[in-house]
Amino acid sequence: MLICGLVTPVSVSAADDPLETFNRAMFDFNKGLLANVINPTVDYLGPRTPQPVKTALGNAYSNLTEIEFILNGALRRDLGEMAIPAKRFAINSTLGVAGIFDVAKSFGIERHESDFIESLCRLGVAPGPYLVLPLVGSANLNSAAMLSGAIALEVYALSFISTPLATADFVIIDMGGTAAALRYMNTMPDAQNPDPYQALRTDHMNYVSRSCGGTSNP
Repeated sequence: MLICGLVTPVSVSAADDPLETFNRAMFDFNKGLLANVINPTVDYLGPRTPQPVKTALGNAYSNLTEIEFILNGALRRDLGEMAIPAKRFAINSTLGVAGIFDVAKSFGIERHESDFIESLCRLGVAPGPYLVLPLVGSANLNSAAMLSGAIALEVYALSFISTPLATADFVIIDMGGTAAALRYMNTMPDAQNPDPYQALRTDHMNYVSRSCGGTSNP
């Protein structure tokens, strides 16, 4: 198993997946959701959405994700990592018209992304066993619980500033991000593996290992 902060080779096996029965059921549910709802919706709307609208929506999405990076900076107790996304969010939410335009970039403030699982590992919190969530996809038990709490606090805090902003953050970022994660699941290269679930699990646990400073076996 992965021990955060240590460079430990990770070999994913059933022993690392105590929730496998539940996980496989959720994996099948998510694949059905992808095939019957998400992919048809994206395939229908994608070609019919003008590029300027796609760019504006993409910028607005990126602007709201800055809040997640502020949280990561706080978890890491790094004022610098908090300051960059905070500046970008403040500038783009005002001068950038709710994030539609990336004005901060024109001021030389480049986007700096950070990883939630890596932030937890720096605190010494292990991500926990592999977990597949309905509507979300691959996760880990401990990190999913903490992220859920963080999202709830974030939406609650934003509601004091603006209810539409809190709603937009939850719908566009938290729910929109899950759809993107599910679509990634559908693109996993599993031609060499007769078990797509196992391929996705290995890919995710290798990602966790890299995020926590370890190495992994393919």
